[in-house]
Amino acid sequence: METKRTQSVDLIDQNANLDAAVFERDTGVRMMRGTFEAEQAIYETLPEQTTRPVGWGTYKDDPDTHFYMCEFIEMYDIIPTAHDWAATVSRLHLNSMGKSPTGQFGFHVTTHLANVPINNTWKSSWQAFWGQQMESLFDQDEILHGRDEKMTRLNELYLKRAIPRFLGPLESNGRTIKPCLIHSDLWPGNIKPAAATNELVMFDSCAYWGHNEADLGICRNPRYKLGPAALREYFQHVPMSEPTADFDGRNHVYAMKYYALLSIMYSKDTRFRAIFAEEMSSLVSKAGAGEEANL
Repeated sequence: METKRTQSVDLIDQNANLDAAVFERDTGVRMMRGTFEAEQAIYETLPEQTTRPVGWGTYKDDPDTHFYMCEFIEMYDIIPTAHDWAATVSRLHLNSMGKSPTGQFGFHVTTHLANVPINNTWKSSWQAFWGQQMESLFDQDEILHGRDEKMTRLNELYLKRAIPRFLGPLESNGRTIKPCLIHSDLWPGNIKPAAATNELVMFDSCAYWGHNEADLGICRNPRYKLGPAALREYFQHVPMSEPTADFDGRNHVYAMKYYALLSIMYSKDTRFRAIFAEEMSSLVSKAGAGEEANL
């Protein structure tokens, strides 16, 4: 994908500062539409802390090339503090809590993490929705790496044992989840301070309506330099879901999305697949299914 800054586009104020992302072929259509819809949802919820979407479309002279365009905001390329990251993310969640347009979990279009499509089909059950997203990632990972019996077994146990064990209690014994808007890719590269205001700005989202703690899974991976401090700060703003004793397991379940994504994105680097398998083994054991995986 190519990103450009531009100041002259038909149908737009000629003096506007704009960012443009360009992608080719059919994948580009889905990616640009998904990016626009996701960013529009974030902007409608927290306009002061995200870039303003302008539009998406196809080049007149090149029907295989597609674009997404948004307002340009100059930002500092620094890692946000745990305090600022948590304050911004919690604001997104609290402002959208319980406002899913269908009352369900999902999103009305396919979105992408990098160039990896995410299955956002609406579900009334959070457990079912999360399993659907992860199963689609497992399938894409297997296409790239080939079938591996141990990994296949771990993935099955994740879906059949770890998800019910750690996400099931969120929707049992009278407990329910109010869907909120999830950014889904809040690593420090996608949330930075604006030069003009020093307020954090979010961008490049893969939005959907889900359980607020799903956005915290990225904090678990040391690659992203957020860690426990960001979690502690977040829970100063939003209460931890019940049962609180299951939080570490839930967070591990959510973190697997990012380990799977890295295995897909960097399929030629075997280290990422190895880390994915190691984390999955640890989680499956935590869910009480280690012996079933012969670990």
